[in-house]
Amino acid sequence: MAWRRPMQWMRPASRHQVAMYSNALHDSTAKAALPFDSNRFMTQLQHQGFSTEQSEAILDALKSTMKESLESQDAVLATKSEHVQLKSELTDRVFNSTLKFDIAQRHMRDLLERDFNNLKQDIRMIEKNDFDKVRSEIIDMEKRFLVQKQLTDRMVHKLNLANETMETMIMKFSVAGGATLVVLIALVGTYLEKS
Repeated sequence: MAWRRPMQWMRPASRHQVAMYSNALHDSTAKAALPFDSNRFMTQLQHQGFSTEQSEAILDALKSTMKESLESQDAVLATKSEHVQLKSELTDRVFNSTLKFDIAQRHMRDLLERDFNNLKQDIRMIEKNDFDKVRSEIIDMEKRFLVQKQLTDRMVHKLNLANETMETMIMKFSVAGGATLVVLIALVGTYLEKS
């Protein structure tokens, strides 16, 4: 019996077989082995000239290779439930991040509004204080002006009184001087007449 290469007896997989294999890999419940007719496989090997022991050895090697392949793919590929769980976790994280951002933004807006309101109150207080200060200064100036006016009015009144007194005295002196002069002229005239 001549040794033939095992690949000679294998035909290319049909679309149906590929689809079954692909579905089995991606199905989340496909942790079990692929559907495989081991008896038919051994029969085909024996028809190709392999002994029963060789056929069983090839079948065992193929089974262990397929099992290792499925296990390695199971370790690498995510199941549908894991994919759904990951999607849910990512959605939750995005939602939480968005929520945290919105909360932080709202908090920042509240802080800015509070600071702006405090600033407006401070400006109003400063304006009020400045206005009160200006009003107080105006009142002080008015008081000083009134005091100065009163002093000026008193001085003018005193000057008017002094002027009136002076005028009265001048009038008295003028009248007295005029009377004295008239008397003197009369005396001189009488003296001259007598002489």
